[in-house]
Amino acid sequence: MQLSEFLKKIEWLETDHPYGSACVRINSEIVIYFDPVSLSEENMKKKADLILLTHSHEDHFSVETLENLVKPTTIIVCPFDCEEKLLQDHFDFNIYIIKTGETVKLNRVRIKAIPAYSSSAHPNSAGWVGYIIELNDFRIYHSGDSGFIPEMNDLKNIDISFLTVREPYMMSPKEILQAVNTFKPKILIPIHWIKEEKESIDYIIENSPKSTRVIILEMK
Repeated sequence: MQLSEFLKKIEWLETDHPYGSACVRINSEIVIYFDPVSLSEENMKKKADLILLTHSHEDHFSVETLENLVKPTTIIVCPFDCEEKLLQDHFDFNIYIIKTGETVKLNRVRIKAIPAYSSSAHPNSAGWVGYIIELNDFRIYHSGDSGFIPEMNDLKNIDISFLTVREPYMMSPKEILQAVNTFKPKILIPIHWIKEEKESIDYIIENSPKSTRVIILEMK
């Protein structure tokens, strides 16, 4: 499959949360959700094979949303703090707890947890994560709520990168460019921004290196 074809399988899903959406869905033979929260009924009709949670903040994690997305075979991958909240109500969920630096293969998808941290709201000590997944021979990176961090120097051969935009809690436009110039993804898709931050997105588009294609998805 060509990268251009695979991109057609990716959706940035709208949420009614005022902080914006970090939720991405990949509609491949494996249906994958990253950080689904407060989705419309229409967007929850497609059940998940795999759900990847980066951390337990309410704009990334919702038990109610998960209840509407899981089927008996769904696997939820998450750091420890998400598991604690899930198990308060749902011992029946199929949960895999992942730690930073760990690699695992689930539902035929290779998953690696990358540290995600930024300001005091997202401390490194919390053990929160971003993810690299390998699917259809592509390497896809979702940063979670991270600033530009030293661990990004170790990212290699990234085809598609979903990077969260907002300072000081995530990446500023300048940090996005630092990240892109460091690990050189083929595709950059900024997420988690809201329309009031369009100026930041314009700055990223105008200043990204020619080696990285910037794609601005319309939320579904």
